[in-house]
Amino acid sequence: MLTGRQTLGTIEQALGDLRREEAELSKRIERATRGLTDLQERQSEAYRDLARFHLDTDAAGALNTRLDSAAREARRLLEKRTADYKVLSDQLRQCESERSELNSRRQKLDTDRDSAENQMDDLLEAVDSRLETDTGFQRQRDSVERAEQTAAAADAKAQTSEKDRAEKGKAYEADPLFLYLWNQNFATPAYDKRGLTRSLDRWVAGLIGFTDARANYAMLTGIPERMAKHAARCAELLQEEQVKLAELSRTAMTEAAGSDLVGSIEALSDEIDTIDTELDNLDRRIETLSSALAEFAIGEDNDFQKAEEHLATSLKTDALNDLWRAALETPSPEDEKIVQRIEDFRERIEQVSREVRQDRELQRDIGRRRAELADVVKRFRSKGYGSWETTFSDDRLTTVLLGELVKGAITGAEYWSRAERSHKRRRPKGRRVAFPKGNGLPRSMGGFGGMNSPGGFGGPGGMPGGGDSFGGGDFKTGGGFGGGGFKTGDTF
Repeated sequence: MLTGRQTLGTIEQALGDLRREEAELSKRIERATRGLTDLQERQSEAYRDLARFHLDTDAAGALNTRLDSAAREARRLLEKRTADYKVLSDQLRQCESERSELNSRRQKLDTDRDSAENQMDDLLEAVDSRLETDTGFQRQRDSVERAEQTAAAADAKAQTSEKDRAEKGKAYEADPLFLYLWNQNFATPAYDKRGLTRSLDRWVAGLIGFTDARANYAMLTGIPERMAKHAARCAELLQEEQVKLAELSRTAMTEAAGSDLVGSIEALSDEIDTIDTELDNLDRRIETLSSALAEFAIGEDNDFQKAEEHLATSLKTDALNDLWRAALETPSPEDEKIVQRIEDFRERIEQVSREVRQDRELQRDIGRRRAELADVVKRFRSKGYGSWETTFSDDRLTTVLLGELVKGAITGAEYWSRAERSHKRRRPKGRRVAFPKGNGLPRSMGGFGGMNSPGGFGGPGGMPGGGDSFGGGDFKTGGGFGGGGFKTGDTF
């Protein structure tokens, strides 16, 4: 049986190892990429030597000028690129250093919290036994039960009244004449029409029996609002009673432990939550910097591409091809040595290029696997699977399955699915006399976050008894105007 913290810690360690592997590979690719550019520059110098050997002074000078210009521009771009790379590398090292420091602090806090939680778990049975015979605790528990019943009834009545409003209000709300007068605040102090409009509105109100209908509709719409406020107040009173009961549990635990264990655990959890937020921000920053450095490493940044273009354009001109053919046709030992140098450079460039391509492919694969692993860590944290109460029945989550995830044999989604299926919740010890329903228990042990949020309330649905009518008379629709009830008409 694995604890959630053991599992999360092992996954984070694997993620750290993969990040270091990715960083080392990026450095290797960047070094190889710079080496490739250096080989191209040296190949360019060999071409200049060959030009001086075969061309007259003016032609050789022109070629050298072109090659020198390309090399100078490439070197300038590469020097700028090296400076930019150093800035990004320094920023990444700083972020990684901060992350390492934060992670060390978090591990220390985790250890302290674990110790406090285990101490509290060991004391729960003794606290239960004490509170079983505590008359003050029993009275407060009875008060909570009464408040729960009251809140449940109020909630049920509020839901029923809202349902009645929705059903019985349809007829009123479907009638355009009634809605017009209602929206104009007719027959209330807020009505402000004058002259002909006021006379016509009074005539329409008389035709449809608006006065009585308005009173019924006002009651129909007003009752749910009053009931909802009453239910909310009952829920607040319930919460107040729950807080008092949780405080008695907490006091008993404090006396048994000799210190405020719940407060200590919550304070440690708050610090850990703060560090987790900082770690998330740092991880996003590290991801951005790593992506930028990866572009440098594989030569996708603008400066490198421009430098490469300058050298490649110069080395691929027709004049250089002519020099190459001329060297092969001339039996002179001197130019044969130069040709051999160019050939050696070409072979080394091809070899390094192949190695860089292979490393770039490996880098993309590691990046994909690292992203899968990082997503699993985020899911663990968002679900609170690093808490004391979390356990996993599948021990392979930190061995075989994690190894397959790191190697890319399974996806993060597959790993997460296995974790979800094996997820269990560890129950604190004791008969649960103290901290009933988790009220006052630390969040990390399955509670509702100490004294500030002692638990939610969800009353049972439905309302025993309860009336169905609001006011006198029925609301009817149909043709014609005149006596009896509230009627709507189709025409004036």
